[in-house]
Amino acid sequence: MRVGVLLSGGVDSAVALHSLLEAGHDVIAYHMKTMPDEFYLARQIKHKVCCSPADTFDAQLIAKHFSVPLKVIHVEDVFRRTVVDYYLKEYKNGRTPNPCYLCNRLIKFGFVMDLILSDGVDMVASGHYARIIDGKLYRALDKEKDQSYFLASIERHRLAKIIFPNGDKTKSQVREIAAKANIHVHSKQESQDLCFIPDGDQERFFKEHNVEFNEGPIYDVHGKELGRHKGLIRYTIGQRRLGVSLGSRTYVVRIDAQRNAIIVGKEEDVYRNKFTVSHLNLLVDLPEEFSAFVKVRKNTSEVPCFVRHNGSEAEVETKEPLFAVTPGQAAVFYDAELVLGSGIIEEVL
Repeated sequence: MRVGVLLSGGVDSAVALHSLLEAGHDVIAYHMKTMPDEFYLARQIKHKVCCSPADTFDAQLIAKHFSVPLKVIHVEDVFRRTVVDYYLKEYKNGRTPNPCYLCNRLIKFGFVMDLILSDGVDMVASGHYARIIDGKLYRALDKEKDQSYFLASIERHRLAKIIFPNGDKTKSQVREIAAKANIHVHSKQESQDLCFIPDGDQERFFKEHNVEFNEGPIYDVHGKELGRHKGLIRYTIGQRRLGVSLGSRTYVVRIDAQRNAIIVGKEEDVYRNKFTVSHLNLLVDLPEEFSAFVKVRKNTSEVPCFVRHNGSEAEVETKEPLFAVTPGQAAVFYDAELVLGSGIIEEVL
C-alpha cells in the first residue's frame, strides 16, 4: 500500500516508518508544525516537546536515512483556533481541558489526516501505542505505554484508514529496533510538556493571552468562607496546598466559575460515582444502556460502570467512587482490550 506516516522526529514514529518499509509499503513521511519555530526560540524549553525546531530537524534526518520523501504540514492557524483557544476557554470556565485528546481528533487524525489522504495515500500511520483490528480500536500490548485513552476521540469512520505499527511492541523493543536500524533518535527522550507551553509555565501562558487572575472566595462544602484564592485557573479538582485548612488534608472539590469561587473539602468529599459526559464518540454499536469499564484520567485505573446514553450525551455511574472526577477531562469506556468510546466529562453529580 501507499502509506503516509506522521513523522514527529521521535523514536516511535521513526520505528513506525521503518516497520512500514520492512512490510513492503510505499511510504511518504509527513511532519506537522503546530507552532512557528520562532515561538520556541523565545522560550526556555525544560523538557522535550513535540513539533519543535529540533523535532523538525530530526524528522528530516530520519526521512533522509530511509530515503523517503518528507512533507511538512503547517497547521499553526487551525491549531491555534481549535486547540489553543479551546484550552483557554475551558480554563476561563473553571474546567480542566485535555488538549491532546482534542488534538488527536481535530488535528492529527482530522485536519492533517484529510490532507494526507488527499495526497493519494491509502492509509495513515503514526507511532502511537494502540492497535486497530478490523476497524476497531484496542489497547496496546504494552499497558504502560498504551495511548488508547487519548486516541479514543478519533471519529469511528477514520479507524479503517489508520495503522499503528507499534501497537504490538513494548517501548524497549521499539528502542532496540531503532538502535539496530541505526536511527539516530533511538535513545531520544519523550515529549512531556504541551507544544504550546514548552516551558511548562502556565501562568506566563495565561498572562500572554490576557487572561486575568481574579481573586475570589474559598468556601467549604457547607458554604462557609475560609479564605481567598488567587485565580481560578491556578486550581483543578483534587488539588491540595490551598492556603486554608479544615483541620485535615484539604482538597479542591469543585470550581464555581459563575461565582469565581473554589469549594474545598476533605478527601472523602472529592470522591464521586456519578457524572455526565458530552460530545460522546461511540466507536462500536452499543445499546442505550450498557456496562463497561471507565477511565477518567490517563494515569488512573478503570473501574466498572453503567452507562445510559442518547448518542451524544451520557450519564455514568461507577460501582466504586472515583477520586477527582474533573469536568473537561476525557472519560473513556472499555470492554477488556476494546475501546468502546469516549466523551468529555461535563458535570459531576
